[in-house]
Amino acid sequence: MKRLLLSALLLTGCASQGIDRNEENQIMKEFYASIESVTPVTLSSEVNTGIVTGAGIGVLDQIDGNTEEMIAGGIIGALVFGLFTAIFEGDNQAYKYHLNSDTLGTFDVVQKQQLPESISCVKVRSGKTVELIAANTENCSKPL
Repeated sequence: MKRLLLSALLLTGCASQGIDRNEENQIMKEFYASIESVTPVTLSSEVNTGIVTGAGIGVLDQIDGNTEEMIAGGIIGALVFGLFTAIFEGDNQAYKYHLNSDTLGTFDVVQKQQLPESISCVKVRSGKTVELIAANTENCSKPL
């Protein structure tokens, strides 16, 4: 069974890298925008919720045992769920880009990827998610 699971995990790494399935039946829009400012921000975290949920599940799992088993189940559940949530979320550091587009005006995009400070123009690829891609400055015209 372990070999089968390991083989399946290895094969998923060999899957084709085509268009993301989340982009199916989505309107994809691309346009250029000037970066007006960049502000570091901290994303909210659900780690505390994961810890509380894990502790509750751990206690409930050991409800038929004695008090020590229930406490141990709560501690282990809190550790596992808290750790899993922290790993799933990743780093809480992100960047808020205040952008200006000739067609859409000013708007903000928050993303984890930090663009180099030398970049003042980006191509915005918008669909189910938004992606900022460095672009040549001549693609962004400054408002008068």
